[in-house]
Amino acid sequence: MTGAAVPYLAVETAAAADARDLGQAPAAPAPENNFVVQATPSWYFIQRENGSQEMKWGPVGYAVLHGEHVGYGELVPNDRMYIHNRARPPEIDRRTWRLKLTGDALTRPRTFTYEELLAMPSVTLKRTIDCGANCAAFFPKLPPGGADDRWLPVGYTQWHFGAVGAAEWTGVRAKDVLAAAGAENPVDVQFIGLDVIRNPSLPGGTARYSQVAPAGKVLEDDTLLVYRMNGQDLPIDHGYPLRLLLSGWAAVSYVKWLGEIEVSKHRIPPSGLQTRHLLTGPAYPEPVPLTVGPVRSAIEHDREITLAPGDITLRGRAWSGAGAIERVDVSVERLAAPGRWVTEMPWRAARLLSTPQPYMWVRFEVPWPGVKPGQYRVMSRARDKAGNVQPRPEDVVWNQHGLGYNGHYPLELIVAPPSDMP
Repeated sequence: MTGAAVPYLAVETAAAADARDLGQAPAAPAPENNFVVQATPSWYFIQRENGSQEMKWGPVGYAVLHGEHVGYGELVPNDRMYIHNRARPPEIDRRTWRLKLTGDALTRPRTFTYEELLAMPSVTLKRTIDCGANCAAFFPKLPPGGADDRWLPVGYTQWHFGAVGAAEWTGVRAKDVLAAAGAENPVDVQFIGLDVIRNPSLPGGTARYSQVAPAGKVLEDDTLLVYRMNGQDLPIDHGYPLRLLLSGWAAVSYVKWLGEIEVSKHRIPPSGLQTRHLLTGPAYPEPVPLTVGPVRSAIEHDREITLAPGDITLRGRAWSGAGAIERVDVSVERLAAPGRWVTEMPWRAARLLSTPQPYMWVRFEVPWPGVKPGQYRVMSRARDKAGNVQPRPEDVVWNQHGLGYNGHYPLELIVAPPSDMP
Protein backbone atom coordinates (compact mmCIF):
# COMPACT_ATOMS: atom_id res chain seq x y z
CA MET A 1 0.00 0.00 0.00
CA THR A 2 2.94 2.28 0.70
CA GLY A 3 6.67 1.77 0.44
CA ALA A 4 8.16 1.12 3.87
CA ALA A 5 5.39 3.06 5.57
CA VAL A 6 2.54 0.77 6.57
CA PRO A 7 -0.58 2.21 8.26
CA TYR A 8 -0.94 1.24 11.90
CA LEU A 9 -4.21 2.95 12.72
CA ALA A 10 -7.43 2.22 10.84
CA VAL A 11 -10.97 3.55 11.08
CA GLU A 12 -13.59 1.50 12.87
CA THR A 13 -16.75 0.49 11.04
CA ALA A 14 -19.52 3.05 10.73
CA ALA A 15 -21.89 0.74 12.63
CA ALA A 16 -19.41 0.33 15.50
CA ALA A 17 -18.90 4.08 15.70
CA ASP A 18 -22.64 4.69 15.88
CA ALA A 19 -23.03 2.11 18.64
CA ARG A 20 -20.08 3.56 20.56
CA ASP A 21 -21.65 7.03 20.43
CA LEU A 22 -24.78 5.54 21.97
CA GLY A 23 -22.79 3.73 24.64
CA GLN A 24 -23.88 0.29 23.50
CA ALA A 25 -22.65 -2.63 21.44
CA PRO A 26 -23.97 -2.81 17.88
CA ALA A 27 -26.79 -5.31 17.58
CA ALA A 28 -26.69 -7.73 14.64
CA PRO A 29 -29.95 -8.18 12.75
CA ALA A 30 -31.71 -11.52 13.06
CA PRO A 31 -30.51 -13.98 10.38
CA GLU A 32 -33.78 -13.87 8.46
CA ASN A 33 -33.61 -10.05 8.39
CA ASN A 34 -29.93 -9.83 7.50
CA PHE A 35 -29.63 -8.87 3.85
CA VAL A 36 -26.08 -10.29 3.53
CA VAL A 37 -25.34 -14.01 3.67
CA GLN A 38 -21.54 -14.20 3.60
CA ALA A 39 -19.21 -13.14 6.39
CA THR A 40 -18.12 -9.50 6.12
CA PRO A 41 -15.27 -8.97 8.62
CA SER A 42 -14.62 -5.35 9.56
CA TRP A 43 -11.01 -5.54 8.36
CA TYR A 44 -12.28 -5.82 4.77
CA PHE A 45 -15.69 -4.11 4.90
CA ILE A 46 -17.49 -1.07 6.27
CA GLN A 47 -21.19 -1.61 6.89
CA ARG A 48 -23.11 1.39 5.58
CA GLU A 49 -26.55 -0.12 6.20
CA ASN A 50 -28.16 -3.53 6.28
CA GLY A 51 -27.25 -5.01 2.90
CA SER A 52 -24.66 -2.33 2.11
CA GLN A 53 -21.13 -3.58 2.70
CA GLU A 54 -18.44 -1.28 1.33
CA MET A 55 -15.01 -2.59 0.33
CA LYS A 56 -12.26 -1.00 2.43
CA TRP A 57 -9.43 0.37 0.32
CA GLY A 58 -6.66 -0.26 2.84
CA PRO A 59 -6.69 -4.06 2.42
CA VAL A 60 -6.82 -3.65 -1.37
CA GLY A 61 -3.24 -2.45 -1.34
CA TYR A 62 -2.09 -4.38 1.72
CA ALA A 63 -3.93 -7.60 2.45
CA VAL A 64 -3.23 -11.00 3.93
CA LEU A 65 -3.86 -13.46 1.12
CA HIS A 66 -2.84 -17.11 1.37
CA GLY A 67 -0.84 -16.31 4.49
CA GLU A 68 1.24 -13.57 2.83
CA HIS A 69 1.03 -9.79 2.95
CA VAL A 70 0.27 -8.83 -0.63
CA GLY A 71 -2.00 -6.41 -2.45
CA TYR A 72 -4.95 -7.42 -4.56
CA GLY A 73 -4.10 -7.93 -8.19
CA GLU A 74 -6.42 -6.63 -10.87
CA LEU A 75 -9.28 -8.77 -9.51
CA VAL A 76 -11.02 -8.59 -6.13
CA PRO A 77 -11.51 -11.96 -4.40
CA ASN A 78 -15.14 -13.04 -4.35
CA ASP A 79 -15.44 -12.74 -0.58
CA ARG A 80 -13.99 -9.19 -0.59
CA MET A 81 -16.21 -7.63 -3.28
CA TYR A 82 -18.56 -4.90 -2.09
CA ILE A 83 -22.19 -5.98 -1.56
CA HIS A 84 -25.41 -4.07 -2.10
CA ASN A 85 -28.51 -6.14 -1.39
CA ARG A 86 -31.90 -4.54 -0.89
CA ALA A 87 -33.45 -7.67 0.58
CA ARG A 88 -32.39 -11.06 1.86
CA PRO A 89 -31.07 -13.08 -1.11
CA PRO A 90 -33.69 -15.61 -2.21
CA GLU A 91 -33.05 -19.28 -1.54
CA ILE A 92 -32.67 -20.86 -4.99
CA ASP A 93 -32.09 -24.46 -6.03
CA ARG A 94 -30.63 -24.26 -9.51
CA ARG A 95 -31.97 -27.72 -10.32
CA THR A 96 -35.51 -26.34 -10.22
CA TRP A 97 -34.74 -22.69 -11.01
CA ARG A 98 -35.93 -21.41 -14.37
CA LEU A 99 -35.24 -18.24 -16.37
CA LYS A 100 -38.49 -17.14 -18.01
CA LEU A 101 -38.48 -15.09 -21.22
CA THR A 102 -41.68 -13.21 -22.01
CA GLY A 103 -42.81 -10.21 -24.05
CA ASP A 104 -44.42 -9.22 -27.32
CA ALA A 105 -41.06 -9.07 -29.13
CA LEU A 106 -40.61 -12.85 -28.78
CA THR A 107 -41.95 -15.26 -31.37
CA ARG A 108 -41.40 -18.27 -29.12
CA PRO A 109 -41.41 -17.33 -25.42
CA ARG A 110 -39.78 -20.01 -23.32
CA THR A 111 -37.91 -20.87 -20.16
CA PHE A 112 -34.30 -21.92 -19.71
CA THR A 113 -32.89 -24.30 -17.16
CA TYR A 114 -29.48 -23.66 -15.64
CA GLU A 115 -28.03 -26.58 -17.59
CA GLU A 116 -29.42 -25.22 -20.85
CA LEU A 117 -27.63 -21.93 -20.26
CA LEU A 118 -24.40 -23.75 -19.46
CA ALA A 119 -24.70 -25.61 -22.76
CA MET A 120 -24.74 -22.38 -24.75
CA PRO A 121 -21.47 -20.74 -25.94
CA SER A 122 -19.85 -19.04 -22.95
CA VAL A 123 -17.96 -15.77 -22.76
CA THR A 124 -15.47 -14.65 -20.08
CA LEU A 125 -14.74 -10.96 -19.53
CA LYS A 126 -12.80 -8.94 -16.98
CA ARG A 127 -14.93 -6.01 -15.93
CA THR A 128 -15.01 -3.42 -13.16
CA ILE A 129 -18.44 -2.99 -11.60
CA ASP A 130 -19.12 0.37 -9.99
CA CYS A 131 -22.29 1.22 -8.07
CA GLY A 132 -24.09 4.25 -9.47
CA ALA A 133 -24.25 5.68 -5.94
CA ASN A 134 -20.55 5.13 -5.23
CA CYS A 135 -19.08 8.23 -3.49
CA ALA A 136 -22.61 9.47 -2.68
CA ALA A 137 -21.47 10.63 0.78
CA PHE A 138 -19.35 13.36 -0.84
CA PHE A 139 -22.29 15.19 -2.40
CA PRO A 140 -23.39 18.38 -0.60
CA LYS A 141 -26.68 17.74 1.15
CA LEU A 142 -28.21 20.75 -0.64
CA PRO A 143 -27.70 21.69 -4.30
CA PRO A 144 -25.69 24.84 -5.13
CA GLY A 145 -27.73 27.89 -4.16
CA GLY A 146 -30.05 25.81 -1.98
CA ALA A 147 -33.53 24.59 -2.82
CA ASP A 148 -36.61 23.75 -0.80
CA ASP A 149 -37.35 20.05 -0.25
CA ARG A 150 -34.19 18.91 -2.02
CA TRP A 151 -32.11 17.66 0.87
CA LEU A 152 -30.14 14.52 0.17
CA PRO A 153 -31.09 11.79 2.65
CA VAL A 154 -28.36 10.47 4.94
CA GLY A 155 -27.86 7.18 6.73
CA TYR A 156 -28.52 4.80 3.85
CA THR A 157 -25.88 3.74 1.30
CA GLN A 158 -23.60 6.62 2.18
CA TRP A 159 -20.82 5.06 0.13
CA HIS A 160 -17.35 6.58 0.14
CA PHE A 161 -14.98 5.20 -2.54
CA GLY A 162 -15.50 1.48 -2.00
CA ALA A 163 -18.71 0.47 -3.81
CA VAL A 164 -16.61 -0.82 -6.68
CA GLY A 165 -14.62 -3.92 -7.61
CA ALA A 166 -13.36 -5.94 -10.55
CA ALA A 167 -13.77 -9.61 -11.35
CA GLU A 168 -13.65 -12.10 -14.17
CA TRP A 169 -17.21 -12.84 -15.23
CA THR A 170 -18.35 -15.88 -17.20
CA GLY A 171 -21.75 -16.33 -18.75
CA VAL A 172 -23.79 -16.41 -21.93
CA ARG A 173 -24.42 -13.46 -24.22
CA ALA A 174 -27.83 -11.95 -23.58
CA LYS A 175 -28.37 -11.64 -27.33
CA ASP A 176 -27.93 -15.40 -27.75
CA VAL A 177 -30.59 -16.07 -25.12
CA LEU A 178 -32.97 -13.59 -26.73
CA ALA A 179 -32.33 -15.12 -30.17
CA ALA A 180 -33.16 -18.58 -28.82
CA ALA A 181 -36.55 -17.17 -27.78
CA GLY A 182 -37.14 -15.65 -31.22
CA ALA A 183 -36.61 -11.98 -30.46
CA GLU A 184 -37.70 -9.74 -33.34
CA ASN A 185 -37.23 -5.96 -33.39
CA PRO A 186 -37.04 -5.48 -29.60
CA VAL A 187 -37.04 -1.93 -28.26
CA ASP A 188 -36.70 -2.33 -24.48
CA VAL A 189 -35.74 -5.25 -22.27
CA GLN A 190 -36.70 -5.54 -18.61
CA PHE A 191 -34.68 -7.76 -16.27
CA ILE A 192 -36.50 -8.90 -13.12
CA GLY A 193 -34.93 -10.47 -10.05
CA LEU A 194 -36.36 -12.99 -7.62
CA ASP A 195 -35.59 -10.97 -4.49
CA VAL A 196 -38.60 -9.47 -2.70
CA ILE A 197 -37.99 -5.92 -1.49
CA ARG A 198 -40.22 -4.63 1.26
CA ASN A 199 -40.51 -0.87 1.49
CA PRO A 200 -43.57 1.13 2.54
CA SER A 201 -42.83 3.76 -0.11
CA LEU A 202 -43.32 1.20 -2.90
CA PRO A 203 -46.79 0.59 -4.40
CA GLY A 204 -48.24 -2.31 -2.41
CA GLY A 205 -45.24 -2.23 -0.08
CA THR A 206 -43.18 -4.78 -2.02
CA ALA A 207 -41.39 -5.08 -5.34
CA ARG A 208 -38.95 -7.28 -7.17
CA TYR A 209 -35.77 -5.53 -8.19
CA SER A 210 -35.85 -4.77 -11.90
CA GLN A 211 -34.13 -2.64 -14.49
CA VAL A 212 -35.05 -1.67 -18.05
CA ALA A 213 -32.35 -1.30 -20.70
CA PRO A 214 -32.65 -0.40 -24.38
CA ALA A 215 -32.38 -3.38 -26.69
CA GLY A 216 -29.37 -1.86 -28.44
CA LYS A 217 -27.33 -2.15 -25.23
CA VAL A 218 -28.67 -5.60 -24.38
CA LEU A 219 -27.72 -6.96 -27.81
CA GLU A 220 -24.08 -5.88 -27.57
CA ASP A 221 -21.51 -8.69 -27.51
CA ASP A 222 -20.31 -7.82 -23.99
CA THR A 223 -23.72 -7.82 -22.30
CA LEU A 224 -23.80 -11.09 -20.40
CA LEU A 225 -26.04 -13.21 -18.24
CA VAL A 226 -23.40 -14.25 -15.74
CA TYR A 227 -23.18 -17.50 -13.80
CA ARG A 228 -19.52 -17.54 -12.70
CA MET A 229 -17.35 -15.00 -10.90
CA ASN A 230 -13.58 -15.44 -10.87
CA GLY A 231 -14.00 -19.01 -12.09
CA GLN A 232 -16.47 -20.04 -9.38
CA ASP A 233 -20.25 -20.24 -9.25
CA LEU A 234 -21.71 -16.84 -8.47
CA PRO A 235 -21.73 -16.28 -4.69
CA ILE A 236 -25.19 -15.95 -3.19
CA ASP A 237 -24.71 -12.27 -2.37
CA HIS A 238 -23.66 -11.54 -5.94
CA GLY A 239 -26.69 -13.01 -7.66
CA TYR A 240 -26.53 -16.82 -7.66
CA PRO A 241 -27.39 -18.48 -9.93
CA LEU A 242 -27.60 -15.75 -12.62
CA ARG A 243 -27.10 -12.00 -12.86
CA LEU A 244 -26.93 -9.34 -15.54
CA LEU A 245 -23.73 -7.57 -16.62
CA LEU A 246 -24.00 -4.43 -18.79
CA SER A 247 -20.39 -3.53 -19.58
CA GLY A 248 -19.58 0.07 -18.71
CA TRP A 249 -22.94 0.89 -17.15
CA ALA A 250 -23.45 1.69 -13.49
CA ALA A 251 -23.77 -1.56 -11.55
CA VAL A 252 -27.14 -0.49 -10.15
CA SER A 253 -28.47 -1.93 -13.43
CA TYR A 254 -26.84 -5.36 -12.95
CA VAL A 255 -29.92 -7.22 -11.72
CA LYS A 256 -29.10 -10.18 -9.48
CA TRP A 257 -30.97 -13.46 -8.91
CA LEU A 258 -32.49 -13.20 -12.37
CA GLY A 259 -35.84 -14.91 -12.80
CA GLU A 260 -37.51 -13.22 -15.77
CA ILE A 261 -36.64 -11.20 -18.87
CA GLU A 262 -39.38 -9.25 -20.67
CA VAL A 263 -38.56 -8.35 -24.27
CA SER A 264 -40.83 -5.65 -25.67
CA LYS A 265 -41.48 -3.92 -29.00
CA HIS A 266 -42.35 -0.80 -27.02
CA ARG A 267 -40.75 1.41 -24.42
CA ILE A 268 -41.07 0.07 -20.88
CA PRO A 269 -41.29 2.88 -18.30
CA PRO A 270 -39.09 2.58 -15.22
CA SER A 271 -40.87 1.22 -12.18
CA GLY A 272 -40.13 0.29 -8.59
CA LEU A 273 -36.67 1.25 -7.40
CA GLN A 274 -35.53 2.12 -10.92
CA THR A 275 -37.49 5.37 -10.60
CA ARG A 276 -34.85 6.36 -8.02
CA HIS A 277 -32.01 5.66 -10.42
CA LEU A 278 -32.77 8.75 -12.49
CA LEU A 279 -30.74 11.96 -12.47
CA THR A 280 -33.09 14.68 -11.22
CA GLY A 281 -32.61 18.09 -9.64
CA PRO A 282 -32.13 21.76 -10.55
CA ALA A 283 -29.71 20.91 -13.38
CA TYR A 284 -32.10 18.39 -14.97
CA PRO A 285 -35.30 19.85 -16.50
CA GLU A 286 -36.30 16.26 -17.29
CA PRO A 287 -35.13 13.09 -15.51
CA VAL A 288 -32.13 11.43 -17.14
CA PRO A 289 -31.58 7.65 -16.83
CA LEU A 290 -28.35 6.58 -15.17
CA THR A 291 -26.39 4.53 -17.70
CA VAL A 292 -22.64 4.86 -18.41
CA GLY A 293 -20.50 4.90 -15.28
CA PRO A 294 -18.38 8.05 -14.71
CA VAL A 295 -14.59 8.22 -14.66
CA ARG A 296 -13.39 7.71 -11.09
CA SER A 297 -10.27 6.91 -9.09
CA ALA A 298 -9.30 6.10 -5.52
CA ILE A 299 -6.11 5.88 -3.47
CA GLU A 300 -5.50 2.49 -1.82
CA HIS A 301 -5.78 3.80 1.73
CA ASP A 302 -8.68 3.91 4.12
CA ARG A 303 -9.76 7.31 5.36
CA GLU A 304 -8.13 8.98 8.37
CA ILE A 305 -5.28 6.53 8.85
CA THR A 306 -1.83 7.22 10.27
CA LEU A 307 1.36 6.64 8.29
CA ALA A 308 4.98 6.72 9.45
CA PRO A 309 7.20 9.55 8.12
CA GLY A 310 9.66 8.89 5.31
CA ASP A 311 9.39 7.81 1.71
CA ILE A 312 5.85 6.81 0.79
CA THR A 313 4.52 5.40 -2.45
CA LEU A 314 0.90 6.31 -3.09
CA ARG A 315 -0.98 3.65 -5.02
CA GLY A 316 -4.49 3.53 -6.34
CA ARG A 317 -6.89 2.52 -9.11
CA ALA A 318 -8.79 4.38 -11.80
CA TRP A 319 -11.71 3.28 -13.98
CA SER A 320 -14.40 4.54 -16.33
CA GLY A 321 -17.60 3.26 -17.87
CA ALA A 322 -16.76 5.09 -21.09
CA GLY A 323 -13.67 3.01 -21.88
CA ALA A 324 -10.02 2.67 -20.91
CA ILE A 325 -8.11 5.03 -18.62
CA GLU A 326 -5.54 7.25 -20.34
CA ARG A 327 -3.88 9.17 -17.49
CA VAL A 328 -3.96 9.63 -13.72
CA ASP A 329 -2.54 12.59 -11.78
CA VAL A 330 -2.03 12.81 -8.01
CA SER A 331 -1.77 15.88 -5.78
CA VAL A 332 -1.07 16.32 -2.07
CA GLU A 333 -1.99 19.21 0.22
CA ARG A 334 -0.79 19.85 3.79
CA LEU A 335 -2.76 21.45 6.61
CA ALA A 336 -0.75 24.58 7.47
CA ALA A 337 -3.27 26.04 9.95
CA PRO A 338 -6.87 25.29 10.88
CA GLY A 339 -8.88 25.58 7.67
CA ARG A 340 -5.85 26.47 5.50
CA TRP A 341 -4.41 23.90 3.12
CA VAL A 342 -1.26 24.48 1.09
CA THR A 343 0.07 22.51 -1.87
CA GLU A 344 2.64 19.94 -0.81
CA MET A 345 2.91 18.13 -4.14
CA PRO A 346 1.40 19.72 -7.28
CA TRP A 347 -0.50 17.52 -9.69
CA ARG A 348 1.94 14.86 -10.83
CA ALA A 349 1.42 12.16 -13.46
CA ALA A 350 1.23 8.70 -11.90
CA ARG A 351 2.77 5.63 -13.45
CA LEU A 352 0.18 3.20 -14.77
CA LEU A 353 1.07 -0.32 -13.68
CA SER A 354 -0.63 -2.16 -16.54
CA THR A 355 -1.91 -1.54 -20.03
CA PRO A 356 -5.33 0.13 -19.67
CA GLN A 357 -8.24 -1.95 -20.94
CA PRO A 358 -11.81 -0.84 -21.63
CA TYR A 359 -14.15 -1.16 -18.64
CA MET A 360 -11.35 -2.37 -16.34
CA TRP A 361 -9.65 -0.35 -13.69
CA VAL A 362 -5.93 0.28 -13.97
CA ARG A 363 -3.54 0.43 -11.03
CA PHE A 364 -1.25 3.43 -10.63
CA GLU A 365 1.46 4.68 -8.30
CA VAL A 366 3.39 7.86 -7.60
CA PRO A 367 6.32 8.41 -5.21
CA TRP A 368 5.91 10.83 -2.30
CA PRO A 369 9.43 11.13 -0.87
CA GLY A 370 10.61 12.53 2.45
CA VAL A 371 7.19 12.94 4.03
CA LYS A 372 7.30 14.85 7.32
CA PRO A 373 4.80 14.57 10.17
CA GLY A 374 1.57 16.43 9.56
CA GLN A 375 -1.97 16.21 8.31
CA TYR A 376 -2.41 15.79 4.58
CA ARG A 377 -5.05 15.28 2.00
CA VAL A 378 -4.40 13.33 -1.17
CA MET A 379 -6.34 13.61 -4.43
CA SER A 380 -6.25 11.55 -7.61
CA ARG A 381 -7.65 12.72 -10.93
CA ALA A 382 -8.22 10.29 -13.80
CA ARG A 383 -8.85 10.86 -17.50
CA ASP A 384 -10.23 8.24 -19.88
CA LYS A 385 -9.59 7.82 -23.58
CA ALA A 386 -12.98 9.33 -24.37
CA GLY A 387 -11.70 12.62 -22.91
CA ASN A 388 -13.66 12.52 -19.63
CA VAL A 389 -11.75 13.99 -16.66
CA GLN A 390 -12.68 13.90 -13.00
CA PRO A 391 -13.91 17.39 -12.07
CA ARG A 392 -13.20 19.45 -8.99
CA PRO A 393 -15.59 18.55 -6.15
CA GLU A 394 -17.33 21.92 -6.48
CA ASP A 395 -17.94 21.30 -10.19
CA VAL A 396 -19.78 17.98 -9.83
CA VAL A 397 -23.37 18.34 -11.06
CA TRP A 398 -25.72 17.79 -8.11
CA ASN A 399 -28.68 15.42 -8.36
CA GLN A 400 -31.45 14.48 -5.95
CA HIS A 401 -30.52 10.80 -5.67
CA GLY A 402 -26.80 11.27 -5.08
CA LEU A 403 -25.76 9.34 -8.19
CA GLY A 404 -22.59 9.46 -10.25
CA TYR A 405 -20.36 11.59 -7.97
CA ASN A 406 -16.84 11.58 -9.41
CA GLY A 407 -15.03 14.66 -8.15
CA HIS A 408 -11.41 14.24 -7.06
CA TYR A 409 -12.50 14.29 -3.43
CA PRO A 410 -9.57 14.49 -0.96
CA LEU A 411 -8.52 11.56 1.21
CA GLU A 412 -7.18 12.77 4.56
CA LEU A 413 -4.11 11.12 6.08
CA ILE A 414 -2.03 11.72 9.20
CA VAL A 415 1.75 11.24 9.19
CA ALA A 416 3.22 10.78 12.66
CA PRO A 417 6.04 8.72 14.18
CA PRO A 418 5.02 5.58 16.07
CA SER A 419 6.53 7.10 19.22
CA ASP A 420 3.65 9.58 19.26
CA MET A 421 1.09 6.82 19.56
CA PRO A 422 -0.43 6.31 23.05
